[in-house]
Amino acid sequence: MFDEGGGNELILLIGDKIAAMKLLFIYVDKGLITINSKDSLFTHVTLGGNKGAQELNQFHQFLASAPELANYESIKNNARQAMIKKDSAAIQVTSGQLKRADSIRKIMALQWIDKHPNSAVCAFIMHSPLEPFGGRLTDEEKKAILDKMTPYARNNKIAADMLFALNNKKMLEVGQAAPDFTQSDTLGKPVSLKSFRGKYVLLDFWASWCAPCRLENPNVVKAYNQYKDKNFTVLSVSLDQPGKKELWLKAIHDDHLTWTHVSDLKFWGNAVVKLYNINAVPANFLIGPDGTILAKNIKGDDLDKALAKIFN
Repeated sequence: MFDEGGGNELILLIGDKIAAMKLLFIYVDKGLITINSKDSLFTHVTLGGNKGAQELNQFHQFLASAPELANYESIKNNARQAMIKKDSAAIQVTSGQLKRADSIRKIMALQWIDKHPNSAVCAFIMHSPLEPFGGRLTDEEKKAILDKMTPYARNNKIAADMLFALNNKKMLEVGQAAPDFTQSDTLGKPVSLKSFRGKYVLLDFWASWCAPCRLENPNVVKAYNQYKDKNFTVLSVSLDQPGKKELWLKAIHDDHLTWTHVSDLKFWGNAVVKLYNINAVPANFLIGPDGTILAKNIKGDDLDKALAKIFN
């Protein structure tokens, strides 16, 4: 049960097979929420009930009203399949289509927020990885949107967490000490970040279900193999889901990720994910031997250049 103003994001998982799995992110606050779907996979959902559910449904209907977004789910699925198949030609075409569609969705999301500054759903739209911003707003963009919202709209757990993160941003800045944590590895053994002191560590956030993460993994593997004998290692934190440990382990094996892996298998509720204010994956922090953050979110060629600068 939620008290008024205690609203938060709830994730519903439908199905137990990766091919048929459907995730539904909804905003939950005090009161009854109804969820109606045209099929068993919840591909066409209508929300009702309390104020938050109705407003989220109105937002989704607003997005669906754009002719350019009529085939958005098909565009997104085609892009995902192209990445899975590693079809470079298809990736180029579908990624371009998805980028254009996502750009339209973001513009429309900002328009909706401007017209509904008193809605707590604004915070949910900003944060949820499946909404137009995909959890990828900059700190400046978050602050600008939060400043537009009324005190009532900011009176919920999502907005409170974002404000806390913005106010404590210095904790995760380059040059600061990386917050320590302990989480269990694949065998259930507790592993702490502090135990890697004396080494350069790439703290890597990923998940078996994350296609961009899987595409980035070969770059991390290359970096690890090139510098593992030069006082460098990787510590991966997975956002895999409850009851899905076998998919986490399979991805580690399939992608040849031969370093230390930890997770509490709580999806976006992972304690380390919250500690490091991770809103999208893949994400990473390069940490020095003394525990200081040296760089953030360096991928592909940028990762190679950063490590080459250190070790060469």
